Amino acid sequence: MRSHRKPDDDLAVSEVIGVVMLLAMVITMMGGVFIFLTPYVNDFQDNTAWSNANGIAERLDGRIDVVAGASADTGLRTTISTTTSSVIPLINAEEWTVAADLSANDTVTVTYVNQSSFSILCQNETADRVIIWTQFGEQEIEFNSSNEIIINHELNVADIYIVTVFDDDEKIHRYAKIPISGVQINTKVQSGQHSIALLNDARYDKNSGETWAVSTTPNLNIEELFDGTMRASLSLRDVSTVGGMPDGNDARFDIRSAGQISLFSGDAWNFRFTFESSLGPTVTPQMSEGWLIDYNLNRASDTLDLHRGISPWQRASGFDGLTIDKAGSAIDLEIELQLVEVSR
Repeated sequence: MRSHRKPDDDLAVSEVIGVVMLLAMVITMMGGVFIFLTPYVNDFQDNTAWSNANGIAERLDGRIDVVAGASADTGLRTTISTTTSSVIPLINAEEWTVAADLSANDTVTVTYVNQSSFSILCQNETADRVIIWTQFGEQEIEFNSSNEIIINHELNVADIYIVTVFDDDEKIHRYAKIPISGVQINTKVQSGQHSIALLNDARYDKNSGETWAVSTTPNLNIEELFDGTMRASLSLRDVSTVGGMPDGNDARFDIRSAGQISLFSGDAWNFRFTFESSLGPTVTPQMSEGWLIDYNLNRASDTLDLHRGISPWQRASGFDGLTIDKAGSAIDLEIELQLVEVSR
């Protein structure tokens, strides 16, 4: 009978080598799966980080909105998890100027000359007094009526200031400059950094390598009343930060109202405003283009006589500022400056 026993010199695979080869194959397959899934995992992490940052922005903006309309020295405290993001202040990221005549009897133009001077151009020479207000004091200056006057003052006008022009005791013009500060939420993502800026009740978004995009515009409302009068309302919101911004899993934000200042309330003539953003070079053109959409459509169709709303003050680009209902008729104007402080 034949023996089926394998000769000792026949070739065979060692059990150890077989196990090693099996482990190598498993590791190779797992590595391939990991490489295949990595982009999806990264996208999931980015989406999670963006969702958390968006939640922080919405919560902060909502709390600030509540406090902005509250009485001075009242506020609230909120706790937000900022482990995946950081909150930093945006100081003087926007600058607004607003001006309007408060009487139909004269047309007044106030121009900033330098840190200690203003020029007042008065068409009918009715102005004889001004009051310059800042957060640190105010100064009253009387002068002889003339077509153009240069007034000198001793106030620090590097921040918010309001110039009110009088004819005796009647207010005939008001001009104000308002620098706007806010907060910015930065979040690290695979492509770099995603940023959300909260400024003046508006929101701006930016991804790494891209320019700022306007997600929500400032609170400027314009409507036509039943009698044909235009109504314009604008809330300007300055959010200043006191000390460093909190961070961590339980970051506590104290949000306090510093009060409101009514800039305009009632009939106004020759309303003019300017907007300048230092957040990015594309923000100001985006805002101006959005405000002038209706004007440009009427201009293109040669129907400017039918346009009611925002128009360029002088040049069509809006570089000189913007106005409402340029025909010179009265508008119902409501502009309020809201002051808010955020601290830890």
